[in-house]
Amino acid sequence: MKLIESDLILEEFFIVNSNYAFIEPNEDLTDIKDLMRDYSLDIDFVVRDVKNEDNKYLIFAKVEINDNENPVPGYTIFAEGISIFRFNESATLSERDRSEFLWTSGVSISINNLRNYISTKTSYYPLGKYTLPSVDLTRLLNTKRELMNEQKKKSDKKNDV
Repeated sequence: MKLIESDLILEEFFIVNSNYAFIEPNEDLTDIKDLMRDYSLDIDFVVRDVKNEDNKYLIFAKVEINDNENPVPGYTIFAEGISIFRFNESATLSERDRSEFLWTSGVSISINNLRNYISTKTSYYPLGKYTLPSVDLTRLLNTKRELMNEQKKKSDKKNDV
C-alpha cells in the first residue's frame, strides 16, 4: 500500500527536561515487571501556535512515571519534550480542523516521541527497558478539555468580581 502523507508535518522534536532516579528493589523481589505495572503515570500537554509565525505550532508534552511522594522500587522518570509542527502548504483545512488535527494526531505523535525516548534511555538502566503503556487518547483529550473548561470558569469568575 502506498504511503499517504499527512497534512500535519512534524518538523522537530526536542527533550527540554529529563530526570531519572533508581530506587533499588529489595532482595525479595522476583519480578520487576510486576512493580513497573504499579507505577503511577501522569501525562500532560499544551498545544500552542507560534506567535508571529504563520503555520507553526508547538506541543509541549510531559510524562511522569512513578514520580510521587512514595515511589515503588525501580525507576522514577520525568521527561518533557516539545514537538514543532506545521501543516502542508497545500492543505485546505479550517482552523477548527487544524486544531482537531493537532489535538489528536499531534498529541499522539508527541506522546509517542516521549515513549520512544524513555524506552531508549531506560534500555541502558539497571533494570532494563521501560515502555510507557498505550494511552487511551480519547479519554486523555476529554479529561484535558474538562480541566481547561474548569480553569476557564474559575478564571471568568475571578474576573467578574
